[in-house]
Amino acid sequence: MEKMQRFDSRDALSWTRTDSTPATLRRFQLDLFTVRGWATLCSGALLIFLAYILGRHEMMALGIGLLTVALVSWLLVLRLRNKSKLTRKLLTANPVVGDITRLQLSCAENAKVKESLPPEFGPGPEFTGPGETVYELIFRTRGIHLVGPAKQILSDPLGLVDGMVDSGDALPVPVCAEIHPLERFASLGDKMLTGDARFSRSTTADYYDVATRDYQQGDSIRQVHWKATARQGKLMVRQENHVATAQALLVFDRTYEHWHINGADLRLGIPQGDGPPIQSSRRFEMALSLACSIGQRYAANGYQLLFRELSGEQLLKAGSVSLSGASAQAGFEDFHAASAEMSLRAPTNAAEGPEILGEGLRKLLLGFRDEPVIMILGELRTNQAAWLATLARSVRHVELFLLVSHPERYHEVQQHLAETGWKVHFLAANTNINELWSRP
Repeated sequence: MEKMQRFDSRDALSWTRTDSTPATLRRFQLDLFTVRGWATLCSGALLIFLAYILGRHEMMALGIGLLTVALVSWLLVLRLRNKSKLTRKLLTANPVVGDITRLQLSCAENAKVKESLPPEFGPGPEFTGPGETVYELIFRTRGIHLVGPAKQILSDPLGLVDGMVDSGDALPVPVCAEIHPLERFASLGDKMLTGDARFSRSTTADYYDVATRDYQQGDSIRQVHWKATARQGKLMVRQENHVATAQALLVFDRTYEHWHINGADLRLGIPQGDGPPIQSSRRFEMALSLACSIGQRYAANGYQLLFRELSGEQLLKAGSVSLSGASAQAGFEDFHAASAEMSLRAPTNAAEGPEILGEGLRKLLLGFRDEPVIMILGELRTNQAAWLATLARSVRHVELFLLVSHPERYHEVQQHLAETGWKVHFLAANTNINELWSRP
């Protein structure tokens, strides 16, 4: 069995795609002429010119004959080429950076086909139809990558025409951010999954008929039964017997200025199909990968994740919320799929104050006193760190990741955050996420 072809953009960094023919020739498909074809055309034109000057009819006939042979070969090749569109199929659901993405290209008629891959991959696979080829790609950047259109290789028996023309359409392949397998680390449960399944909702019990009990330290404020509290004159909570489902909040920083600092960050362009690429940086890509890795770990443990920006706006479209393990995984998968198109907020010239969290997010945090909160932020100033530390009085279980250009310059920020009791990580742009939880 023939080994499946695999193309990795990391192995093709030295390859550069160049167009050796002028754009005008490519537009009219005159680039299909070989050196022999152009020599035949030029010879015919020269003979016709000399015949006109010298008045030699036999020379004129020879020149016209050479021109006719070249042009007829060119027209026949274009006319008789395979007109059917090629069929391209994405065999891998939800492609991810660093993983193998498998595609299938098939042709039902007689044709010699060469696949067109994104520029960073180099030359693509070839096959002769009718038939198909299955090949593998390993993407190293997220985004929407265009695969195709494929090229049909054309030639004639005289060797006057030999080249490729577009056949079929390009296929946009959305590639999601890389996920690191954090479940490999045995200590991860102690270091990250800090919340308990305290909050639960009943789909059957009525608000007025549910059993109540006295409030105990550690109960979530969400469980308070306000009607019973008013009747009894003391704080009462709902007594629910069904299985509880934990919630977690993931706050992700998309502020442009926090990820682009005076040229210190390596800037990247994330492809978006036919549209212009979106601006990003190496630190932002690492932060997004970290968010997806942590999100997957929480979802696998049954946590219902909420995804918010610093302003409190949702990172995902609002949908139905169901407190089940299946929906927890589905919620994460929606976030992961959205990472292919996730971009930074548009830059602004407005001065940024110490309060980096919006009013909507601050209100939401009040309901997460006992549930885990994950914050993934970019650059943070000292006054912003001091303000953020004041939230520790109302939000206890916070895992804070700061991805900064120069961690050694953040001594004052570290001092403010060290007083919170939160788990704080200062990460540089070259940090290996796989080694993060193996540190002492």
